[in-house]
Amino acid sequence: MTHIPKWKINRLVLVFFDALMVALSLGFAYELRFEFHVLPEYHKQFISLVPFIVLLRLLLFWVFNLYKGILRYASISELIGIGFSISLGTAIISLFNIMTRYIPALWGFPLHSEGTHLLRIPWSIVIIEMMLTFLLISGGRFSWRIILTAGQRAWKRAKNVLIIGTDDLGESVAREMLKSPERGLRPVAFIDESAANIGRRIHNIEVAGQLRDIHRIIEQFNVDEVVIALPEPTPKKLQQIIEVCKKTPVQFRIVPSMHDVVEGRVSISQLRPVDVEDLLGREPVRLELPPEKNYIKGRCVLITGAGGSIGSEICRQTLSYNPAKLILFGKGENSIYEIATELGYQFKENTIEAIIGDIRDRDKLEQVFSTLRPDIIFHAAAHKHVPFMELHPDEAVKNNILGTYEVARCADKYHSELFVFISTDKAVRPTSIMGATKRLAEMLIFSLGQRSATSFIAVRFGNVLGSRGSVIPLFKRQIELGGPVTVTHPEVERYFMTVSEAVSLVIHSGALKDTASLFVLDMGNPVKIVDLARQLITLCGYTPEEDIEIKFIGLRPGEKLSEELLTEQEGLRKTEVGKIFAAEPEVLPWETMENCLTKLRLAAEEGNVNLIKHLLKEYVPDYKPG
Repeated sequence: MTHIPKWKINRLVLVFFDALMVALSLGFAYELRFEFHVLPEYHKQFISLVPFIVLLRLLLFWVFNLYKGILRYASISELIGIGFSISLGTAIISLFNIMTRYIPALWGFPLHSEGTHLLRIPWSIVIIEMMLTFLLISGGRFSWRIILTAGQRAWKRAKNVLIIGTDDLGESVAREMLKSPERGLRPVAFIDESAANIGRRIHNIEVAGQLRDIHRIIEQFNVDEVVIALPEPTPKKLQQIIEVCKKTPVQFRIVPSMHDVVEGRVSISQLRPVDVEDLLGREPVRLELPPEKNYIKGRCVLITGAGGSIGSEICRQTLSYNPAKLILFGKGENSIYEIATELGYQFKENTIEAIIGDIRDRDKLEQVFSTLRPDIIFHAAAHKHVPFMELHPDEAVKNNILGTYEVARCADKYHSELFVFISTDKAVRPTSIMGATKRLAEMLIFSLGQRSATSFIAVRFGNVLGSRGSVIPLFKRQIELGGPVTVTHPEVERYFMTVSEAVSLVIHSGALKDTASLFVLDMGNPVKIVDLARQLITLCGYTPEEDIEIKFIGLRPGEKLSEELLTEQEGLRKTEVGKIFAAEPEVLPWETMENCLTKLRLAAEEGNVNLIKHLLKEYVPDYKPG
């Protein structure tokens, strides 16, 4: 037996329902017209007309696509379609009515009987039938939607949701929730900054107050979740929202952006938790390379450490500037595979070239540079974990200094135009092996740049929110396990920026290569790590110290209480890009640097930790081990 799809069965049921409603509308129109005493001749007229009226109505419903929609999503557009189809059908019936004086008897009874034109349908019946058909057809569809929606809500308990924002973004979120009750989110109230909107309703949902009333509204409507649907919320505004809500047991989610609404991409599944990236305490730096400054277009670009947090974002942003070729170079095959496939790598000759290799492998680098001849290098590969590098200083030297030298040497040898070194604020007055090796790597490329046609620059920035090994993923895991959240010291503070901010700085600095060789970003004020921990606990719907303990464990090896971006000797001056500043780096003569590299190579190969630290102190005078 052939299986009939459920949607076909549903469509046939709907057609049968519509046919029945049209027939009932016509019959009831006759009853109303003749006050429930229909004359025999008009009863015969009804019997003769009903199949033709039903067929006409069903045909027009099909023409207007009323059998292609899904009943649970019946909307105003379907109501308009019903109205148009019924109006057109009534116009055809009216035309038939006008033409009856020219048509002979079709049903076997005379044209006239006691002065009444029996072939013509009484005009009152035409009007009544039209109105009844519209009411029964549209009412039936929307009643079915209400039944389906109510049924779903009955079997799945929904969370009460408070929506902050009543403009297009907030309205879209509410509409999506109402259309998708199976998601278990029921909008119960809006919050709006304008007092004029209080008391009004959107989709029959009340605008219950302003932000200052949020505590009352959460209690009044028994709110389980707050959805922030502001088009471009500032960190200050988000902090204000969190501050007034943090004493309530609610969780927070945020709509990605107004752009998603314009593009038609808003859905309940896109709501995401409010994250610390939203709470930088300053406006995010949004930089975009203007077309006239696009030095990447049509060039071959090599990115080392392409699978890491910074490296992979450099890949994404660089690709948007249309390079002729993008070379992804990295040691971890899984991370390179992930970013390569994300960017559209097809394991064949195209714009993207994925290469597994180690920056310390001179032969591999020679092969890559001699074959592909990269014009621009973004050097993001490095060992960055401060405590681990304290335990393994030989690996820090091999990777961060000697690996950087091998890549920079190839850039010089094969006449690359630009070499961009990704540095860190930990290179300033370093107290760790990691910071000292990054500082010496800066000095290395500046020294090499003095004798090379290649432009060598370094970009220095602070901690990257959400990157591998950063404090945020660690805090999230600790919160999921019920705590405690571990902070090294109550006074420790760091500069923070998002991955996209860091990379936009890196790319823009490349366009400024003729003005300086060391660049830093104005990242605002440093943030206390303990405050960040408290905010993250609150964002997860818990109360710091009550639900989740914060435990201080002491500074780890190599760490210091606060970071800096510059030494006094380096100075600072503005560039044409508002948030990027230029500095004068410390440069050693190349002969001195060569001697340093030789000594460090031998010490690293021998695993001589004391000698490594001694050499780092000698060539980086302000290095003071913690």
